[in-house]
Amino acid sequence: QSAFQKAFIIFVNKTLLKKDAKKLYKTKISTIEDLVFTYQIVKKKKKKENILIVNVKFDQKKIFNFLSQNRISYADVKNISLTLLPVFIKDNNVFMYDDNFFYNNWLKKEIEAENTNDILINYNLALENIEDLQYINLNKENLELVDMKKITSLNTSNNYALLIIYFTEENFKAYVKTYIKKKEINKRIDLKVYSKNETKNYEEAIQTLKEEINQIWKGQNLIDVSTPSFLDLFLDVKKVDDYSKISSIFDSIDLIENYSVSEMTNKYIKIRLRYKGRLNKLNDKLFEKKINIKITDNEWRVRLN
Repeated sequence: QSAFQKAFIIFVNKTLLKKDAKKLYKTKISTIEDLVFTYQIVKKKKKKENILIVNVKFDQKKIFNFLSQNRISYADVKNISLTLLPVFIKDNNVFMYDDNFFYNNWLKKEIEAENTNDILINYNLALENIEDLQYINLNKENLELVDMKKITSLNTSNNYALLIIYFTEENFKAYVKTYIKKKEINKRIDLKVYSKNETKNYEEAIQTLKEEINQIWKGQNLIDVSTPSFLDLFLDVKKVDDYSKISSIFDSIDLIENYSVSEMTNKYIKIRLRYKGRLNKLNDKLFEKKINIKITDNEWRVRLN
């Protein structure tokens, strides 16, 4: 694989659902090269050896068109921090902290990772809490029904997850309960069993569960790049360069395909945006750029600080 191909695989794995990423693994190198916006070659010393690292940035508009042609939605995600509590049930015993392989080994791969930029979720393990231990043990027969908001070590975080990992007579399973960006999603997962290799069972389970949580986070942020939408907004003009400033902001937001002025007075400018994805995502992007938005009767009025 070339550096561009490796960068492309990393990009699709990070921004697409697993089923969609797999469809693009065999994309021709010539197609990938056309999607590259810029690249940089950096020399880095590792274990007394000089190695070359190629940093690749893809052209966002070309990527959108490429995904649209392939009818694939992409996930507009940012790296987030998530507090995790893995509960392991074995032989009818509940393990939360001590003797819990998942609690003790979950962070190992993150520590070993060379490029932390490729990690979508930064995990923090829930701190040991006697009340949580009592609550989980009290409900160990119906752990899938526990209320995560009652788990003290989780509910102080913005994003958190409870994992219930267990064996049935013949199967290895997990029940994942996530609360990310104020949305709760639960999912039941089958895990692989390697006969007589307990450590491999558990290590593979950690990787599978991390991938499933990634899929949940991506699934909450999918953008259909093949179906653009339109929004009319009114810019309240306070300074002569307000339109120039907001144009620069629009140009920096990848969800906005294009925009045009449909009406102009000395008090306001009416602008039509053509954008991709959900309206709330566009709203979030504008908010991040510190644009003041006021919505009244579906009329969007914006003002620069």
